[in-house]
Amino acid sequence: MNAIRGTMLGLVVALGTLATSAQDNTIPLKQIEKDAQNLQLSARAAVPDNEAAVEHANAMLSGSSSSAAGLVLPAPAPRFPRTLSPGFFLLNGAHLGMAVFDVEMTQHCLADHHCVEGNPLMPTSQAGALGVSLALVGSGAFISYKLKKQETKLWMLSPVVGIAAHTIGVATGFAHR
Repeated sequence: MNAIRGTMLGLVVALGTLATSAQDNTIPLKQIEKDAQNLQLSARAAVPDNEAAVEHANAMLSGSSSSAAGLVLPAPAPRFPRTLSPGFFLLNGAHLGMAVFDVEMTQHCLADHHCVEGNPLMPTSQAGALGVSLALVGSGAFISYKLKKQETKLWMLSPVVGIAAHTIGVATGFAHR
């Protein structure tokens, strides 16, 4: 471990001396003056010198001049859909919450021997039921994401159906409590 630390320290010292030697180099004054003149020339080329040109440009942008017809405005930036919106998180989060609540209510009801699982494919253990439910919620959220990215309203179908199904499961759990 000490060999690695020594090597790292040596590299840091070597790079530090290279950096400080580069900072000590001087730039000739003529080069600085030449760069400043080039900067002023480029700034003057971008800004019109007279007020008439500025007023003409303002008139063209406001549309009050008859020569504004020749003005070509840049195209607006493309607007990308916001896939991960608050509504997306709200619906898919509610689906996830209702799925977990449904599993917990069903497990409580099964432990008291008041009811049976309505889905014959669902495991009876809590871990198995949570695993299957979370896998279904995850795949539903993925499908919902892909549909929302395509800008269709069908993206709401998966979470809404899941919320409705799990709400029925929770209501049944409360009824058999």
